[in-house]
Amino acid sequence: MTAHDEDRNLIPNPINRYSVGDGTRGLVTDEDGGLTLHLQPESPGQPERESNWLPTPQQGIWFAALRMYLPRPEVIDARWHCPPIKRVG
Repeated sequence: MTAHDEDRNLIPNPINRYSVGDGTRGLVTDEDGGLTLHLQPESPGQPERESNWLPTPQQGIWFAALRMYLPRPEVIDARWHCPPIKRVG
């Protein structure tokens, strides 16, 4: 997943992270095997969540893009749907 500003540019950030995905070192899965990503301007505040953090701007418009390379058949034929981004707080 990548985050972009309203001009479709990657968002500059202090940790120089522009995407989170299966190649991201140290991703932490939830107890149920799911994956929670933290799309927010500030660190999630706990070291074990830092790997799952994709920085976003403090203000302004931004959007996230989910990129899939070699997706499984259920993605191609639309049997799988990406879970929505949930605003927390």
